Amino acid sequence: MYETIRYGVEDGVARITLARPDKRNAMNLTVFDELGRAAQAAVEDPSVRAVLVRGEGPSFSAGIDLSVFVELAGQDRPAFERLIRTAQRPFWTLAAADTPSVAAVRGHALGAGFQLALACDLRVAAEDVRFGMLELRFGILPDLGGNHRLASLVGPARAKELTWTGRLVEADEALRLGLANRVAPADRLDEEAETLARQLAGAPPLPVAAVKSIVDRAASSGLEASMDRERRAQIECLMSDDAREAVAAHFDKRPARFAGR
Repeated sequence: MYETIRYGVEDGVARITLARPDKRNAMNLTVFDELGRAAQAAVEDPSVRAVLVRGEGPSFSAGIDLSVFVELAGQDRPAFERLIRTAQRPFWTLAAADTPSVAAVRGHALGAGFQLALACDLRVAAEDVRFGMLELRFGILPDLGGNHRLASLVGPARAKELTWTGRLVEADEALRLGLANRVAPADRLDEEAETLARQLAGAPPLPVAAVKSIVDRAASSGLEASMDRERRAQIECLMSDDAREAVAAHFDKRPARFAGR
């Protein structure tokens, strides 16, 4: 089904792996299309409770494959419109889905690669990671949700600085700024990210989805609006089979089996 990525589901975790290690997982038109299809498959699969995004080889992704610019030379506005919509699809799908997502990021996460990591809810970074928005070097801007996601994490002024200068952010600073949730030794990155993804997959889906929606909208909402969303979501959770299962499992001293209803 895929040429440039690998996709599989096991134990409630959908794994999307960029599979162009010889190109440092740079993204061409095929990658964007296949990422979009895989992300859509993951969020539409009722058995999937978490998504893990990673890159094969020493780099997460070096960004856009420069051959794309050659392919687009001389194209008209509708062609650019189609490209950008295709490219944006996986980033929007991951960010907007109820399903939580984790990026396992090693080596370079540049440009579109950085934006893919930002599209995920959580990022586990290896100690050798380098994040960077390099689009301005090529006379373009981040257009895959990166401006919004970066500003929400580090604030508007820092987001402008990082995008305008293309400065690379290493692991320690990424953790300090909130670009990384955790930093792991390179040889333990996959294990740490896998453990986190499995933990999310084992959590009750209804409150997980509600928290994602409420937190993602918090910056544009007042306290009253956020608390109203919390109240409505909490009623749905309290009335759910999963809430009853959680209480029963606690008293039975066994793992809870959540059904998402």
